[in-house]
Amino acid sequence: MESRNNRIFRLVIGFLICLIIIIFFFIFLINKNNSSLELKINDLSSKIGDGYDIDSINNEISIYENIDKSIHDKYEEYYSNIALLEDKINRGESNVKIAYLTFDDGPYDLTYQVLDLLKANDIRATFFVLGKDGVNDRYKRIVDEGHTLANHTYYHNIGGGLYDSADSFISQVKKLEDYLYDITGYRTSIVRFPGGSPTAGHLKDEIVNRLHEMGYNYVDWTSETGDGSSKKLAEKDTWSWYVDTTRDKNIVVLLMHDYNYSTFNNLQRIIDDMRARGFIFLPLHNKSVMAK
Repeated sequence: MESRNNRIFRLVIGFLICLIIIIFFFIFLINKNNSSLELKINDLSSKIGDGYDIDSINNEISIYENIDKSIHDKYEEYYSNIALLEDKINRGESNVKIAYLTFDDGPYDLTYQVLDLLKANDIRATFFVLGKDGVNDRYKRIVDEGHTLANHTYYHNIGGGLYDSADSFISQVKKLEDYLYDITGYRTSIVRFPGGSPTAGHLKDEIVNRLHEMGYNYVDWTSETGDGSSKKLAEKDTWSWYVDTTRDKNIVVLLMHDYNYSTFNNLQRIIDDMRARGFIFLPLHNKSVMAK
């Protein structure tokens, strides 16, 4: 019995010794970490005392906080300079010609191929889009690749209430603006009247005034490929429309639709022809002389 008690006693003593060793080991680790942390705090305090790191951090924070404004200001400067160039062209003081390629009523499946072709040619265009489900990737790609995402009202229902009143038109503009902003983070500032501004009839002046109050300008077109008349329009006819309507113009706003293969199959030819005629390609913007 005594031998058994001795064994139990020795086991208890052994356990206590191991426990004490473990406790001292953890105390050692804590002290070591505290010493390392104290050194880091002292080093940081020294730098903060010099004012060096705080100023540097504040400068970086300021840059990031204002980056959106900086980008916006650069765009405003860029577009203002383009507007000055347009004025010079119209006064005959510049030999530069400007082409604004515009695509209405999308996005569609064909929009992918249009964007691929524009990217291959390093061209920025303008897409007057509608409100559609399931095409978020196309809206985003238009913005991400530097094209202008423009407002063509949400539904484009010319005969279904769009032009019943100024309110009905403006409500569709606002609906599309908010819809596109939720998807892309980009707010539109130019609009194209479905059917063109004359389609608004006696409502046009009131609508335009309301658009201006919202920060919008509207853009019609100077030239077209005629592809809105028929999806089955022959390619030779699309080309003829283009040639006839761009003749003798130094600033061209070319109306096309990114659902029509007749236009798409001529698009590279149109680009090559315009470049040969001295045109540069730009995306439309709110400050353009073509935006009213």
